[in-house]
Amino acid sequence: METAKMDKMRKMQSKEKETRSSEPETAASCGENTALAPERAASLQEKNGAAEKKKGVYGVKIFNYKLVYLLLMVLVMSFAGFVVENLFRLLRDGVINSRRQILPFLFAYGIAVFVMYVAIGTPREMRLFKWSIFKKESKLSSASKYVCYFLVVFAFIFFGEMMFGTFVEWVSGVVLWDYTGIPLRFTKYTSIPTALGLAAGILIFMRFVFEPLMKKFEKMDESTAWIIDLSVGIPIVIDWLVMLILMLGFQFSENWWSITL
Repeated sequence: METAKMDKMRKMQSKEKETRSSEPETAASCGENTALAPERAASLQEKNGAAEKKKGVYGVKIFNYKLVYLLLMVLVMSFAGFVVENLFRLLRDGVINSRRQILPFLFAYGIAVFVMYVAIGTPREMRLFKWSIFKKESKLSSASKYVCYFLVVFAFIFFGEMMFGTFVEWVSGVVLWDYTGIPLRFTKYTSIPTALGLAAGILIFMRFVFEPLMKKFEKMDESTAWIIDLSVGIPIVIDWLVMLILMLGFQFSENWWSITL
């Protein structure tokens, strides 16, 4: 019995020695980890900074939506502008044409919608850039937003058409369009009926189409969206610039094709 007790005592003493001998190693290991902690933190911070930088370049956000998806909207509205102008010309003159450009896109329409979104948002928000015009939400304020939005868009179209058309004619002698024959017109470039119709169309589009369409765009992979933006957008901008240079610099304003129906 005494021999067994002595063996147990020896085993316990040997375990205590092993534990004591391992303590410095553990402490040294902890010290090494503590020394490495700042280096690891710096490395993580550097990686996060690089990620944020990349996000800043490719993930620019303008109010509610990323730029990459807003540019898709510019492309869609550029095509829609081409269709709307030709529908109007078809109903009035029985003719559709290239609208002085090679591609079926009118960049001015796309950029106009982009500028309006940046400046006044949608009818539901009706802001002036980042400042809310209507602070409190009520039935009266909701109705006022729509009225205010419509009036701002109407003024934008009415004066914008008149100034741009007059400027181009003054510089190059080219008459881009002519509202002669339409009642309540002011100069050949603008009229109350056309401005009212376009303002109503934009109000309806920005209220019922813009936001749902943007949500559809947001489901698209960003890389794919950027590829579409660049591969389609760059030719559209080049086509538009060529048209402006030919028109303003060389007084060339012919349609590349025209179909009479």
